Amino acid sequence: MKEDLKQEGPRSMKWERNGELAQKDLSDLIARLKNVENEGNSSELSRLSAKSNKKD
Repeated sequence: MKEDLKQEGPRSMKWERNGELAQKDLSDLIARLKNVENEGNSSELSRLSAKSNKKD
């Protein structure tokens, strides 16, 4: 995972006018966090991801 971050390099996240993180950036952030978190936190992140995807 750390190798992926080094190759892509840092970038700014985009925010919506309503103050929420842009859907793509939120999905990307959740996916990255799921790769490094323990199983309990990862399952909670999966739940959050499913909830955020319903906004589409």
